[in-house]
Amino acid sequence: MKLDAERRPVPLQLKLTVGLVLLAALPVLASVYFIGELGRAAANVNAGEAAERVAILERAIQTNQKLVFEAKRLHGEIANRLASRRGMLALDPAEMGGLLVDTFGLDASLELEAVLRQPAQAGLRRLEILRSDGTLFASAERPPLDGERVDTHVEVPLGTAGSQLHLTFDVFDANKEIQALKDTIDKMKLIMLYKTALPDGYANGFVVIIAISSLAAAALGVWAARFATRRIDALVTTARRVSEGHVDARVELPGSSRDEMAQLGSAFNAMLDNLDETRRQIEYLQRMGVWQDVARRLAHEIKNPLTPIQLAVQECVTQYKGDDPRFKRLLADTGEIVMEEIEALRRLVDTFRTLGALPKVEAAPIALAEVIEDLRLDPAVAPRLTLVPPEVPVTVRADKLLLKRVLANLVENGMQAGQELGNDGGVTVGWSEDARAERVRITVDDCGKGVDAAAREKIFEPYVTTKSTGTGLGLAIARKIAIEHGGELAVAPDPAPTGGARFVVSLPLR
Repeated sequence: MKLDAERRPVPLQLKLTVGLVLLAALPVLASVYFIGELGRAAANVNAGEAAERVAILERAIQTNQKLVFEAKRLHGEIANRLASRRGMLALDPAEMGGLLVDTFGLDASLELEAVLRQPAQAGLRRLEILRSDGTLFASAERPPLDGERVDTHVEVPLGTAGSQLHLTFDVFDANKEIQALKDTIDKMKLIMLYKTALPDGYANGFVVIIAISSLAAAALGVWAARFATRRIDALVTTARRVSEGHVDARVELPGSSRDEMAQLGSAFNAMLDNLDETRRQIEYLQRMGVWQDVARRLAHEIKNPLTPIQLAVQECVTQYKGDDPRFKRLLADTGEIVMEEIEALRRLVDTFRTLGALPKVEAAPIALAEVIEDLRLDPAVAPRLTLVPPEVPVTVRADKLLLKRVLANLVENGMQAGQELGNDGGVTVGWSEDARAERVRITVDDCGKGVDAAAREKIFEPYVTTKSTGTGLGLAIARKIAIEHGGELAVAPDPAPTGGARFVVSLPLR
């Protein structure tokens, strides 16, 4: 059991790498098996189609051959029919006795042209009458038709004196078409030879292409897996460091700042920032809780003896009836000093009582401008206060009395800081809304000497002050109130535009 518990889990990167390699190998293995089946199926289909086409082409060749035979027979019939016609026999040179005009007084060539124009002689392109010695006696022809055509010749005797009737027919060139059909048949028969499978070169080439593509995909997947798991590991490492107490640890993810992992890293860092701020606020509230308990106890312990001490001193001063003027004056001075210190202690007790009895926050939606405008009701503050409101009114969720107390304390401190530097102590209060963060930001700028970087955190601790007067509880109380509102009070790292310090109060919106 102990050994099992101590075993480290299999890294995610290894899991992804093995998975990607297996996924990349599957297409190769499948292609090796199916390529033969696919090739045989394709070859059988092609062979079947080729056989059907060969049969059709052979029938077409037979049909063309029959057409050629019929055309030749038809040409012979036409030639015999024309040679036996009375009008054509009249054109026999031997019968005409050398005359060039037939019995109707027409020229022999014109008679031949008339024959060519007859519809029954379709396809007849040229007619010639040859004498018995082979010389041309008369002829007629018409232009050849368009397309791939050839001339066929038929000769028949004309009369009994040895004359010849020579006919030329314009026919379609069937030999080229028949040869083209034969070439196609030869190609189809080559396809029929591959009935079992595709050529080995095709199958091997297909497998090689699939293998290369799969290996490339696997390599890319492995790289992507390493890249992704490295960034996830950075998140895990940072989370472990934070759990070990390194609250300042932050994650840095390589790669584009716009992808999902980078956004996750940014959100993770923002969460750590919020946790760190919350932790500091909780620690501050815990310290303030201790101070509040001490303040309540001190206020109770100090307040009780003050009144008897005051009465006893007053009694000593009033009951002296001696005539020693020096002692009487010393007694009076001592009484005044004691009375002043008792009054100071009373003020300190009141401050302790205030710190120890801060009311709970009762937040409600309020108009921020109304709270800040109420600061002008103090005659000492009104001439030194400058307000910079936003264009759109802002509503916050806060306790109006406590928020006013925070702002009044900051304005009073700012006035005192400027007056200690020798100016009139002007203070500028501005506020603006951050809708994305759902917060409002209130700035209080003074004309004092500012706050050193080393004192920015300590200045909010109880009984820490940079002024010549004061108890150092005002800023501590103000920050506690801001935190209990769900906000924060801090000193800006940069000086205010007025040259002094800038205190920033952040509060939740409505």
